[in-house]
Amino acid sequence: MRLSFEETLVSHAAPVLAGIKPAALLSFSRKAYPQLPAIARAYSRRFQTEGLVLETVCRCSQHFLLLVYRPLLLKQRLEEKEVRSCLNRFGYPQDSLPRILHHLRQRLRETNGFPHEIGLFLGYPPRDVLAFLGEISAPCLLCGYWKVYFDVEEARRLFAQYDHCRETYCRAYEEGHTVSQLLSLPLFAA
Repeated sequence: MRLSFEETLVSHAAPVLAGIKPAALLSFSRKAYPQLPAIARAYSRRFQTEGLVLETVCRCSQHFLLLVYRPLLLKQRLEEKEVRSCLNRFGYPQDSLPRILHHLRQRLRETNGFPHEIGLFLGYPPRDVLAFLGEISAPCLLCGYWKVYFDVEEARRLFAQYDHCRETYCRAYEEGHTVSQLLSLPLFAA
């Protein structure tokens, strides 16, 4: 059975809804969700005052990629010195979040594989992203939300926090809380 749009949003973007992660990337089948861009725009308008944006960043032949993000958290993340340095390697502008996201959409269209620097947007540690890309030589020490090459203990802590958040939000949603209510849950509120 296919999850509803909101069930998918809560299940896969709970740490973003909670304000403990800057962004999440969700993939939706075009066949199952042909109207996804319109749905995303409607939800973005609905949650604008709560500081949540849903943006279709790729309209691929078989699926849509939806970036769910907290603009203030994402902007802060992308302004971190190490993150900015990494993004510079891939030609990202430094002046505004809309221009950076525009460049990300271009990279998604132009990259034969996948622009793995997107991990920086999703809160992955810059050194882990660079190691995954082969720009730093290091063995993979742990696989979870991302491949971890360096700080395993911090990654485990974050993975557990994300898992707990997801379980809490999914349970609250199943108990009847709306997405708007989840955005202001005191346990994880930003």
